[in-house]
This record gives sequence, structure tokens and C-alpha cells, in this order.
Amino acid sequence: MQQLQINLTKQQDKCVTFKPQGDLLIQGIPGSGKSTILLARAKYLMKHYPNDKILFLTFSRTLTNYIKQLADKIGLSNVEAKTFHQWGKELFESTNYPNTRLKLGKDRDDIIRYAKNIIKKQNENASFPNIEEKKSDKKLVKFLGDEIEWMKGTGINMRNDYLNIKRSGRGKDVRVTKAHRETIYDVLEKYNELLGRHYKHRGIDSDDLSRLLINKSNEVSKSLLSEHVLVDEAQDFHTLQLKAINTFAKKSLTIGADKGQQIYRRSFTWKSAGIDIKGGRSKYLKKTFRSTRQIVTLANDFQEKDPLITSDADYQKPAVPDIEGKVPRLIYCNKKADEEKVILKQVQKIRSSYPEDAIGVIATSHKRLDEYKILLEEHGVPVYKVKDEDADIVSPGVKLITYHSSKGLEFDHVLVTELKQGKLPYKEPDPGDDEEEFMSRERKKLYVAMTRAKKTLCLIAPKTYSSFIKDFNEKYYEVIT
Repeated sequence: MQQLQINLTKQQDKCVTFKPQGDLLIQGIPGSGKSTILLARAKYLMKHYPNDKILFLTFSRTLTNYIKQLADKIGLSNVEAKTFHQWGKELFESTNYPNTRLKLGKDRDDIIRYAKNIIKKQNENASFPNIEEKKSDKKLVKFLGDEIEWMKGTGINMRNDYLNIKRSGRGKDVRVTKAHRETIYDVLEKYNELLGRHYKHRGIDSDDLSRLLINKSNEVSKSLLSEHVLVDEAQDFHTLQLKAINTFAKKSLTIGADKGQQIYRRSFTWKSAGIDIKGGRSKYLKKTFRSTRQIVTLANDFQEKDPLITSDADYQKPAVPDIEGKVPRLIYCNKKADEEKVILKQVQKIRSSYPEDAIGVIATSHKRLDEYKILLEEHGVPVYKVKDEDADIVSPGVKLITYHSSKGLEFDHVLVTELKQGKLPYKEPDPGDDEEEFMSRERKKLYVAMTRAKKTLCLIAPKTYSSFIKDFNEKYYEVIT
């Protein structure tokens, strides 16, 4: 297979060859080459430090698979790329900590619910925030889970610290008093106790993993450590996760990030995460090499409607590229069936005109993507669901992917679907979530999806149309009927 050649600008090349000692932070807009720089830096390190181990870390399996496939195309077939949880679990299993299992998803929620019920039964003065829900306690459990994740992710492990810390990112709809905090911390302690009670193994959750790795750093097998660690999409990590990574990077840590694409509930500064960016160790890439001027102009104008983005200390106004292309299109639909007809027609049209190109179809859920898959395959269109482990992400063809999983990827042509109120933005924030921050994250999801496109962008909106559409500047797109 012919290797893909990497062409770098002077600024990008300086990032690649930056002295591999300590930390290096590379921030940049979508398409500015962050992933390319990380791959080129890995290749540079392998050439100049052949005896050193090099590791890629990402937040998701999809991005990890994408990095592996890109690495293979540039001749780095032996590069080691893992998700944080895969890597962390391997390191943790090398310590003398008792046999453990990670508790995620529904298992974790069930333990939180059980802990909450025990505290409520044992303490008649237990006081929970007023989160009304008639048929179940699902919203309260979700709120408690988010609060536990926030405490663990920021390294809070003392009651007084939680009682007195200023809590950012919580909305005004749920009032949390000091008495509530006392009860919430009781739930946290009971939850941790229940995690460790299983008769065969001790349980930990993903947030415990970082803390325990740091605490047991001397016990981790040195053979598992890498001299150089490269992290892509680092804005998606928690503070303690970044601290854990920094703890085990033996010589250098290179981070690629863009807080403008931060679509999870994360709040940290690079300093709080232990990243030292003094002395020229922070680089910012303002120019995109992926998308056309027309796509970037629409996306940037949309993003600038978000005051939380433009007021962020790391924000810099992106440069508009010189690449010319077609104006993004917006197609309105009356109902779900009409949206499917539009998707089929657009995919067939693109495949006919550009048979060697990659087409990304982006939706809010895997359930909806499964419906697209059935529709397209019934009409003879082969597709890949990017979630699948063996999905070919980098080759030509039609790729089905969710908004969340699309981050870090790129396609020649992108169909952004389900621009429907209640889908994007989603119906409502989670209990206790700050509404402004919630809307900012929802906006970022759409911004991320739009900026996956290299050549053409098609936005598809079924009724009731997304409220975000009113923030599109009519000068920068055309409506197709």
C-alpha cells in the first residue's frame, strides 16, 4: 500500500520537532492539523528516539480506531493507540490492588440508586435537592451521578472540601443547600462502600481509576510505561485523567485540544490539570486546511453566537481559508419519512458525482443511524457504521456516525441530519445543569458536525425545526426546496 505523505507548514513542523521533554500543548480550530501534527510527531520521535516507547491516547474508541488507520496510512503500523480507560485499566491491573472491575453505565446508576435509598432509610434528616419526577427517581439518580463524577473528576475526597467549594456549571433550576451537600456526600461515601463490597471483586468506577493510578504510581509496572505520550482531543478529559497521564509520561507529553469542541461537562484549566505550558510550550493554530471558505464562514459565524465560547481565555478568532467551494445547503422536511428520502437522494447524488469520496452522515443516536443503514442498503448503497470495531473510517464510502463520535474525524461530504427541536438542541438540560452551558455544549455538537466537512455540507431539518437554525446567517447558506 502506498504511504500517505504528510505536508506540514512551518508552524506545524515546529510543533512536530519541538524538544520532546516535558509538556507541549497544541490548540487549534477544526481542520488545523492537530491530529496530523501528533502523528507526524510520533513518526519524528520513532526516527530520532528508536528505543523509546510512544503511546497515543484518546477519549473514545472511534477516535482511537481512526488514529490507528491514519497511522497505518503514513507508515506507522506499529503505533500503540488506546482509549484512556483501556490504558488506565492495563496499568491498574499491574498493581497489587485487589481484583477489580470497572462499573459503568447502568451498573453504576443502580449502585448510586441503592446508596441513595440506604441513606434515605438510615437518616431521617437526609435532605435531597427538589427534583420533581412523578414515576421514578431517574432524574435524581442522574443528578447524584453527575455530582459524584464532578467531585471525583476534580479530585475532591474530603467532606469539608465539598461543603465549602464554589460549584460552577450547575444551573439555577436546582437549588443545592449545605444540608443537601451533606446528604450528597453521604451518598458518595455509601456508593464507594458498595462498590467495594462484591464477594468476588472490588468495584471501581471510571472516575476512581485516575485517582487510584496516581496514588499507586510506584506500584505500576514500569514495562507498561511510555517515554512519550500524545493525547488527541484532550478537552474531553477530566482534570484527574490528565494528571494521571502526565504522571506516567516518562519524558514528554504532547496534547492536542480545542475547547471550542468541548461537548462534555468538563471544567478545568491546563494548570489545574498539571500541564506546564510556560516557556513557549503552548501553540495555537488558527488556520484550517480541511474545509472550504464557505463551510468555515458559516460554522464560525454560528459559533460566535455563543458568548461562553468567545469569552473563553483560550478562544482566538479562526482565520478563513482560501479554499473555495460550494455554499452549504439547508433542506427543510415536513416529517421523518421526508428526511429519509432527502438523505437517500443526497447520498446517491454525491456517490454518482464523487465515487472516490467519503460521505459522513451524522445523526443524534445509533437507533436513527440503524434506520438510515437499512434504508440505504435497501437501495444498494453499502455503508459503514463507524461505531463498529472493524469499520473502515478513512477510505471512500458512506459512513454513519453520531454527533458525539464524529469529533476528530473528517469526510469529503457531510450530511448533518435531525436538525429538529428536541433532538438538537436536546429537549432539556439534566437536573442541576446550567442552561447556558447546556446550550453551549449543544451548539458545539452542531459546530463539530459542520466542521467535519471538507468539500460540501448539507444540513437537513425536519419539523419542528431546530432553534439553532435562526442563528445561521442567511448570507452563508442556501435553502433547497
